[in-house]
Amino acid sequence: MQNKILLGTGNQGKLKEFHYYINHFQLFKNYTILNLKDFNLSIEPDENGNDFDENSKIKSIFYFQNLNLKTLSDDSGFIVNNFNNFPGIKTARAGKEMGGEQKVIDYIYTQLNKDIIEAIFYCSLSLVGEGPPVTVLGQVKGTILPSPKGKNGFGYDPYFIPENNTKTFAEMSSEEKMLCSHRYDAFKKLSNQTL
Repeated sequence: MQNKILLGTGNQGKLKEFHYYINHFQLFKNYTILNLKDFNLSIEPDENGNDFDENSKIKSIFYFQNLNLKTLSDDSGFIVNNFNNFPGIKTARAGKEMGGEQKVIDYIYTQLNKDIIEAIFYCSLSLVGEGPPVTVLGQVKGTILPSPKGKNGFGYDPYFIPENNTKTFAEMSSEEKMLCSHRYDAFKKLSNQTL
């Protein structure tokens, strides 16, 4: 279908950010933007890739093949420096399996036994349609706190202070976070591609 694009995520926090960045970078101006809730799809992609790029592509290809719509998907998470790529592509799953974000953070601090834990947040965006697929990887360095600060955002936002900042993503206003996050970096790179 021409002039329609699907945002391939069911995460409402991500969806809100997708819409913000699409407007901010003036992407897909001639497209009707659709969400997964517009469809009754009972199956989900099997995110079995080896990195963020592979997982974002898997999602976009899956929705493109099942709904015949150009699809933009992402895969995101953080990796703690020198800790075997943990939690990495299993960032969301680790929270579910271990009983919440705080349990994941507790585990990291217990294992590393350091006062300052550095990490990198990643966001891979993949756009799949009739033409060649486009994949970009955004990132932001920072530190992980042992306990949450702030009430905004979602996921691990209360635990992460990006480089050259004093506030966690969750302590920032929505606008502040949007302009310095890993997803911002990814959408900025996407905006420089020929779409």
